[in-house]
Amino acid sequence: MPILCALCSSAVNGNNFMLCLITNLTQIKPPGRIFYGWWIVVAGLITYAVGYGARYSFSVLFPSLLEEFKLPRDVTAAILSFHLLIYGFISPLAGHMVDRIGPRFTIISGALLMSTGLALSRWGNSIWHLYLTFGILAGTGLCLMGAVPFTTIIRNWFEKKRGTVFAVVTFGTGGAFASYPAVTWLIQQIGWRNTFIVEAIIVSGVVIPLVALIVRFHPREKGLDPDGSKEESQPSPPLPEKAVPRETNVQETEDWTFPNALRHPRFWLLSLITFSFWGVMDHIMIAHHFAFAVDVGYSKIYASSVLSLFGISRALGSLSALISDRIGRELTITIGTILGISSIVVLLNIKDTASPWMLYYYALVFGYGVGLCSPTIMATIVDIVHGPKVGMTIGVIWFCFALGGAVGPWLGGWLFELNGNYTIAFLVAISMYLVACVAVWVAAPRRFHKGRP
Repeated sequence: MPILCALCSSAVNGNNFMLCLITNLTQIKPPGRIFYGWWIVVAGLITYAVGYGARYSFSVLFPSLLEEFKLPRDVTAAILSFHLLIYGFISPLAGHMVDRIGPRFTIISGALLMSTGLALSRWGNSIWHLYLTFGILAGTGLCLMGAVPFTTIIRNWFEKKRGTVFAVVTFGTGGAFASYPAVTWLIQQIGWRNTFIVEAIIVSGVVIPLVALIVRFHPREKGLDPDGSKEESQPSPPLPEKAVPRETNVQETEDWTFPNALRHPRFWLLSLITFSFWGVMDHIMIAHHFAFAVDVGYSKIYASSVLSLFGISRALGSLSALISDRIGRELTITIGTILGISSIVVLLNIKDTASPWMLYYYALVFGYGVGLCSPTIMATIVDIVHGPKVGMTIGVIWFCFALGGAVGPWLGGWLFELNGNYTIAFLVAISMYLVACVAVWVAAPRRFHKGRP
């Protein structure tokens, strides 16, 4: 977690870098003045790094939990599955809370719950204790402070450059994975139990003051308009009846209030995308790639050091996802899919430690591919889902992601116990990658994307 501290510090104190990045990417007017929405984006970046860093440190904690409780991999990995399942069940509630009581109270409540769950995990003496603490409490807390509220907030603040915005926010997720060596070092120095305490302190100490001071639900609260420009935020005059694009129909233009969204075929396509990509594929790999590297003979510290490159590369891929505003969501996700699948194929061919370049290739290319896809999928969702009250709808889409996430870690462990290796599990991950890519093309976000020239 020290790397998370450093990331948070650099994001807060290294304003020159962030201001430069934001100014160049967004062409903010007037020159020299930063649109307030970008401070919310920075707050989201840091919250992602801290919150999702605590979740995905489970990958590094996994071997220690196997040694401690001496249970099969599917049972132990199911701690993360249960965490994600709870995250999913709470997602619609998180969206409803944002709509009803605002994001700040929702996110601060989540930070308190997650910190409590992490801290109590330190005293887990049986596996079911961790199901309660890391699963229920931390899973609920992360849902209330994570992607659901921030996606809804950012949707209000930005209309044009959503691909760029989500690229910056999800940079924090990549930073979370870069904490692998720090978490490994903490486990070696103070044990896995006290590592949970350190994570709890960081979550509450960073997120609560940051959100209380910065986050606002709508630009109107600051006397502003979306994207910082009244011109850009004003709706275009209605087109004459004959000028309405052929691809637009009544079902696509009405507000996505829940349960109206259930009638939209694209709602189910978005749910399939999040289930397949973020859910099953991402979490099979995240939960088990560290254990796989140890199984083939790499030491824990070496494996964590190499796989930390996955986090750095994922962060860089997230920033690169801003190209989706220029070349389109579908093409960007297709490029990420090709890169990601090639890296899993290379990982499947690692049999021992004789070719370390293969592990490096996986970490760098898989990270970059997933990083390229993740913010683009978020931008796809907010491109397509529209209306004044969409928090509940977005929450249900995230519920589908969490269902896949609940399946992924457990399924990877179960297939390992069944076959004695990860071959079939990783092939399942490849197939889910392809399913998500095809579903994006069918959903056709190009029909709704306002930001493309």
